[in-house]
Amino acid sequence: METETPPSDIPSGQKEKVVEAFVLLDRQYELTRHLIQTSGTALDKFENAMGENRQDLTNVLSVFNYVFALIDHLVRYQKIVFSFPVISQKSAECRALNTTMGELKDARNQLQHINMDIENENSGPLLGAVGWAKGNTQYMAALTDVSRKRSSPGLIFDTHEGKHTSEFCYIYGEVYHDLGKAVEGMHKFQEFLRKKVSVTVDGKDYNPAKHFIALKMQINLLEN
Repeated sequence: METETPPSDIPSGQKEKVVEAFVLLDRQYELTRHLIQTSGTALDKFENAMGENRQDLTNVLSVFNYVFALIDHLVRYQKIVFSFPVISQKSAECRALNTTMGELKDARNQLQHINMDIENENSGPLLGAVGWAKGNTQYMAALTDVSRKRSSPGLIFDTHEGKHTSEFCYIYGEVYHDLGKAVEGMHKFQEFLRKKVSVTVDGKDYNPAKHFIALKMQINLLEN
């Protein structure tokens, strides 16, 4: 296995680390992309239910499960980028990624630890809310509180521009985490990475579709 990059980009003895980091980041990217392709349909199902004047808890739960998983994947992707050899965190590409990710790490930590959801003065719903827009129509999924009255946040519509300022957000407290921009930032960084680092295996370009294990094992106990 070897890497193909300009010689000045990889210090001596770091090629293995670069290969491992590249493969790790590429796999995290594929995991995130697969999640969006398969679980992102939760938003469509929610919209269809609203269009048919029917709605139930299942659709709301599906939206939250998708968004919580998406946040976790995006933050993990960002963390791997921070650990990537030969790529400076001060580079324009890393700064651009950090800008699009915003404070997602804080949201992820809050969801992991739930250390502020019981004792807080936030006006928003417990576990936050998910909002997204299609044209001039916006959708909101949230779980209501039963102990005190909380407000339901909404997406911001720019009347001057005639569109929503963000089209897909996770909202916790008063903070809007723009998931649409975060996903776009991930795609752009991955495109940059694949131009900067090329990994070959046995003389062929690394292809994630060819590097996996799928096993089925059966154990039969012999009778004495």
